[in-house]
Amino acid sequence: MNLGTVLSELLAAEDEAVAGVEAARRKASEILRESRERFAVDQEARLTAARAQAKAIVESARHSAELEAAQIADMSVRGRQRMKDRFAEAAPDIVRSLAKDVAAKYGLSR
Repeated sequence: MNLGTVLSELLAAEDEAVAGVEAARRKASEILRESRERFAVDQEARLTAARAQAKAIVESARHSAELEAAQIADMSVRGRQRMKDRFAEAAPDIVRSLAKDVAAKYGLSR
């Protein structure tokens, strides 16, 4: 082996090493890009799921609030009706009693 052959072999080995390093860099870059894309897709899926869950919670709370408001309104209507019924039931007796009292006082003061 002469010096030219050794030098030629060394240069070829260096070129091969440089090519290997470049190939490894390209592969690493590709792996990194794919990982970033997968992460972005996963992140978007998580955000979509979180939005859907938040929307469901808000809709459930709104529905519950509407039901409660309807229940309160119904209780209010029934309460007013009970008050009207009690008044209608008690009013004649109260008016009669007051009329008797006024008549008695008017009759006594004359």
